[in-house]
Amino acid sequence: MESTANSRGPADDGTTMRQIWDFSHQIMRGSATQVIPVSGGFAVLHEQFAGSYEHNCLVIDTALPAALLMSEADRVLGAAGLSHRAIEMAVESLDDSWLEEFRSAGYQVHPTVVMALHRQSARQGRTPVERAPYDDLRSVVATGWRRELPQATEESIGQLVERRTVTARACTVTHHVVRQGGGIVARCDLYRIPPIAQVETVETEPEWRNRGYATAVVLDAVDLARESACDLIFLFAAADDWPQHLYRRLGFARVGGGYTLQRPAAAAPREPAQLGGVFLS
Repeated sequence: MESTANSRGPADDGTTMRQIWDFSHQIMRGSATQVIPVSGGFAVLHEQFAGSYEHNCLVIDTALPAALLMSEADRVLGAAGLSHRAIEMAVESLDDSWLEEFRSAGYQVHPTVVMALHRQSARQGRTPVERAPYDDLRSVVATGWRRELPQATEESIGQLVERRTVTARACTVTHHVVRQGGGIVARCDLYRIPPIAQVETVETEPEWRNRGYATAVVLDAVDLARESACDLIFLFAAADDWPQHLYRRLGFARVGGGYTLQRPAAAAPREPAQLGGVFLS
């Protein structure tokens, strides 16, 4: 089988990735309560969600010396009273020796792939999909976080559930769900700032997997993106996990990549990196 991690869509001069990073960074800035310039990029902070790495991190688009970036993370996140360190690297390829400096300093390195829709899916979503308000999702989102972080406090879980509400300040957000057995069993989000849209947080409850529900919610999100005049539809996925193979079958192809670098707070449970709905733990 051809590796999806190394399989690209149509040739591109880099414009697609620039558009994707600009879109992603616009949402991160728009979801923050504070944006701070740092060497190589910017940092975002959110005073309400101190436990969310996604909302309290550095966003860097050039491979500056590792020691400098770690120092910047200490300066900004430390000054905000945060114990964790998180850096999002909008850089596709980084030297192993550079990454090893982070690992030696206690950082976890999570490579990601960026996949963009480049053809119509041959599959069809045969399961009815609803577009639900976030209030309907809170319970299932909280259950998922308790499963992933069994040692987390209810305060921490509450932050991880409620943090998604601020994304709607930066873009249009819709929640695509499958209901079975009286509850939501599969879901994904769609972020839109036409002409670009992002499919995010593709999740199926463990006991309901392998029934085509993830396919159904993703294809419904793609349909809405197209109806909304979005001609660039993309998602992030873990570079070393299986969901990217599903996304490829649904018409997505790799267009680039990046890295998530995280050093968990020593006294708190680690928040898994969440990439395209895939938890890395």
